[in-house]
Amino acid sequence: MQKKILGVFFIVLLLGIIGILYSFFNYADSQTIEIKKYLSPIQKENKKLSLNKLWIDSLAKSSSMKYSYPVNELFMQIDLHKYIPPKTKSYKLIIKNIDRYSVFCVIQTLSHFNIPFVLSKNKTVPSVYIGSDSDEKLKKIVKKLKDYEIKSKIIEEWK
Repeated sequence: MQKKILGVFFIVLLLGIIGILYSFFNYADSQTIEIKKYLSPIQKENKKLSLNKLWIDSLAKSSSMKYSYPVNELFMQIDLHKYIPPKTKSYKLIIKNIDRYSVFCVIQTLSHFNIPFVLSKNKTVPSVYIGSDSDEKLKKIVKKLKDYEIKSKIIEEWK
């Protein structure tokens, strides 16, 4: 009994493999082969010119004066005043006899007051630029730096 079932299974498997192979080779033969016609470059150019002449002739004979853009136009208006924060003035913090300690104190003080600043080094002297819209905060910064025995003043930077 088992031999009969095994034999039938083997025959079905063999027929399936033959069917798959037959369809694979038959499909490869049935594909169409595209044959391109060779045209010399002169004939191609003449063909293009004749098409262009037809298009230009039809446009020249047209009595319509209507003009349309090749693309659609889109007009947008965005109110950016909601998204642009108010402008802040730029100030320069001038410190006499600046050293590592004073730079450290300045950075800590500006970070404490949550004021945007830039520390740049021109040659050997570092410069501190501050962005603020409040004069009161600037006065508090100078006062706080006096507590650290750092003499400083703030001037408005024009650029």
